[in-house]
Amino acid sequence: MAINPSSLTSQAISANTDTTIELVFVEPEIRFPLDPPQPPGKMIAFYNGATDLMTLYVVGYSGTRLYRVV
Repeated sequence: MAINPSSLTSQAISANTDTTIELVFVEPEIRFPLDPPQPPGKMIAFYNGATDLMTLYVVGYSGTRLYRVV
């Protein structure tokens, strides 16, 4: 019997629409509407390496607004 190493893979958010949280490398700007609109309820996470904090955002019902989760 052989032991196979496990693997961890990922897909781009555009290729897998079942993803519920997207990790972004640039902090989202919540003052402006999203263009293009995103699916309502989609969660977006931003990790700030300087402060070692993660911020979560959620797309609003219209799909054009992003709200910070507190």
